[in-house]
Amino acid sequence: MSPPALDTRKVDLAALAQFWRAALLAVIGSVLGIAVPLVLSNTGYFTFDIPTAGSAFHVDQTSLAVVLGVASVGLVISMVSFWMYREGFLAVRSVDAKFSSSPTWALLVLVGLVLFIVGLVTLLEAVLQLLSCTGGSTTSIPTSCLDLGPLLGAAGLLLVAAIVLLIGYIGTLVAIWRLGDRYDDPLYKVGAVLLIIPYISFVGQVLILVATSRAKTKVERHPPFAVAPSYPGWPPPPR
Repeated sequence: MSPPALDTRKVDLAALAQFWRAALLAVIGSVLGIAVPLVLSNTGYFTFDIPTAGSAFHVDQTSLAVVLGVASVGLVISMVSFWMYREGFLAVRSVDAKFSSSPTWALLVLVGLVLFIVGLVTLLEAVLQLLSCTGGSTTSIPTSCLDLGPLLGAAGLLLVAAIVLLIGYIGTLVAIWRLGDRYDDPLYKVGAVLLIIPYISFVGQVLILVATSRAKTKVERHPPFAVAPSYPGWPPPPR
């Protein structure tokens, strides 16, 4: 007697709920990343002063605060989004071996984002300290102000973060592509491809959101998409 088929409906719905939230957050993050700087720029609130030759470098604190604020919100949204992708992959992995490594790729993205934040903060501190030491001058930098240790350390950390992010992001895109096979929806595959292209990645996020909504409807109305693997200790069928 063969082992009974397990209804994976609950697992799929739990995973799809996480994927839907992750895609929705990604869409919201993209809208904020595009709309906020555009609105502030058109209102004249978001400005930068480019120094001329021989002049001191001036940083508008309001503009800098806006940039850092938008970037911080974007990073938080990205981290929460990839964490939800990881949770979804963890759920679907229990019923589909093709997703065995998928949670690891999403986790790598999170690690890369943390390293990127640490490296960026270190770099900003080093640059601000340099500007403070030189009095804002961009033409003459005394050797006593040059401390290459923090700068090189920040650059190395950012390089490691970029590599980890790239590996994790590509792996996550492959996992999203495989969702198209599991739930029989090519929108996942199109969305995964579009996420590679910076200027139209927003469209890919929307397609993934739509595909996830359609997949939830399919799972609720149709039989399970897959059967869990057979139990290792199950007795062989009689001959």
